Amino acid sequence: MGRASEVAGSDAGGSPRETLEFAGSTLLPGLVDMHTHTNRSGDGLSGDEANRLDNDEVRLLRSAGNAVVALESGVTTLCDCGSWNRTGFALKDSLASGLIPGARALVSGPPQTVTGGHLWYMGGVADGVDQVRQAVRHRIAQGADFIKIAASGGSTVSSDPYRPSYSLEELRAIVDEAHNRGLLVFAHCRCTESVNRALDAGVDIIVHCFFYESDGSYRFDEKTAARLAESEAWVNPTLSIGRTTVALLTKVRDERDLSAEEQDRLDRSAGTNESLMEEVGRLAEAGVKLIGGSDCGWGDYPFGDFQGEVRAMADAGLTPIRAIRAGTRDAATAVGLGASIGTVEAGKEADLLVVNGDPTGDLERLRDVRAVFKGGQSVVLP
Repeated sequence: MGRASEVAGSDAGGSPRETLEFAGSTLLPGLVDMHTHTNRSGDGLSGDEANRLDNDEVRLLRSAGNAVVALESGVTTLCDCGSWNRTGFALKDSLASGLIPGARALVSGPPQTVTGGHLWYMGGVADGVDQVRQAVRHRIAQGADFIKIAASGGSTVSSDPYRPSYSLEELRAIVDEAHNRGLLVFAHCRCTESVNRALDAGVDIIVHCFFYESDGSYRFDEKTAARLAESEAWVNPTLSIGRTTVALLTKVRDERDLSAEEQDRLDRSAGTNESLMEEVGRLAEAGVKLIGGSDCGWGDYPFGDFQGEVRAMADAGLTPIRAIRAGTRDAATAVGLGASIGTVEAGKEADLLVVNGDPTGDLERLRDVRAVFKGGQSVVLP
């Protein structure tokens, strides 16, 4: 972002100029959502339920639709951090070839996980140092842009979100193999011990970064926070997904009595949200490098509102401009695309977003999308 005069005077590199007027608007880089699940619809189904009810043909078609919704909302680049079997690779190839429209996609394919671990049903189970090395090589051969690890359990019923999944030796083997081929490693970490193991192994991006103990209790860990601040790792806190669940169940409660299961889910989500908002504020103060990734598609978070994640990061303590950069420049840098996207500069991909008003004064303006450009081409908005 900058003054209109600065943009008008920029070097077009010999390309023809076309002037478009958007009075009262702000020009930003296209948004970069570095954590999505395009196979999923954000309809409240658990991953285990979706595994039983869907098939890969439906998942791929849904991914294509989600990529369009993301682009129309202003997300010009997304990372798919976990998809079933080959669906993510098929999506990426179809987008890159122009067969289908949508946001630019980086994909991991099935996350690497232990037997019975988080997301095991996607097809990425690997146990032991030799198997995890082989799995990384296989994923690279399939076309992975980065490696995703389930370093702790998660919502998958057979996993434990409060304990690490992989040993440090296994994590180091994964990171070594990925880095040897120039790929970044993202690690899903929902407990403090998994965060520390990921740091010990040299993981590049820590997803969720929850400070839970093995007994399920939450405790902000000062030592781990200091390690994060001193490290080169980026942290994606995924704040808005819990907010969407609380908002949805609160609305349902206003219309009818919640079931015991729904009430428990509301209570747990509200408690987790409060802890995480405080945690992210403290991590920001400590100097941890925070980036925006919505986890959309999962839980109750459909595609089309990455802006909710940017807003949540600001509510947790980031300044509006820092929150915007977490979802543009910093996210692009973290996923290795800082030289081509993430800022409005001559020579870059011209992924652009135009919104009405000034989002640095009111982040709700990010939702008031007026125009989107991907690679310099105007996107037809609904």
